[in-house]
Amino acid sequence: MFATKQLRKHALECLRLQADCMELAGIAQGHDMQAHFVHMAGFWGALAVPRPGSKVGLALFEAEQTT
Repeated sequence: MFATKQLRKHALECLRLQADCMELAGIAQGHDMQAHFVHMAGFWGALAVPRPGSKVGLALFEAEQTT
């Protein structure tokens, strides 16, 4: 159960950082800064969503099976 909560907390934090980056992209001066923040938003979004073969996804699955 603790692992499931930790993984959910991790996902929520990544999504918060993704949203922050998108907000910064909207107010950034210059194309380079906007592109940087959009790229970082994609990075954080990818970390929030488990992918096939991802150890995060496997850990979430195993944690949910034990609760």
